[in-house]
Amino acid sequence: MDPDVDIQKFAEKLVKAGREGVAWERKKLEWILEEKEKQQSEEKTQPAKG
Repeated sequence: MDPDVDIQKFAEKLVKAGREGVAWERKKLEWILEEKEKQQSEEKTQPAKG
């Protein structure tokens, strides 16, 4: 096999894996932000202690 073809296929796999990783991190960050918003809204609805 042509080494350039192997390198090209390897690069394509890296790009695909990178995109999937970015998509996963984005979902994770969105979830974290949603959880923080829920927590903040719950804190606002609860009466202040003191």
